[in-house]
Amino acid sequence: MAGETMTIKTTIRFGEAVSVNTGSNTMAGGGVSESDSQVVYSSGQKATQKVKCAGWSAAPGSGFTDEGVCEFSEGANDKGTVQFSCIGDAKTRAADCWGAVRGVAGRFAGKTGNITWHQVNSADQKTGTANGVGFWND
Repeated sequence: MAGETMTIKTTIRFGEAVSVNTGSNTMAGGGVSESDSQVVYSSGQKATQKVKCAGWSAAPGSGFTDEGVCEFSEGANDKGTVQFSCIGDAKTRAADCWGAVRGVAGRFAGKTGNITWHQVNSADQKTGTANGVGFWND
């Protein structure tokens, strides 16, 4: 899998969220989500990944609107993490996100990579979809 690219299609289910008013027309908060991702590697191999994420408002002035971390697993033994940042638009409920991928166990152990995706959340903020691409470094 060294240097292999992948495409990813994800269905997101948002859990509990909290938020606070931080000033005139500004809010900060965070929440959790679970996802099922359909991954297609450049080799043609297909896989399903289970993903759990925690996300929160980015620090003012950072250039991002949201940040977070995710854990993912592909089968019982292959596990990794993502640390991400997003630029979102509350009016369209869409965001563009980038992240660093780190392998934790199984065939991903010790690997690093990157991922980018476009996410659109439902009007009720209970679900969303994300489509993106990623790669594992050699």
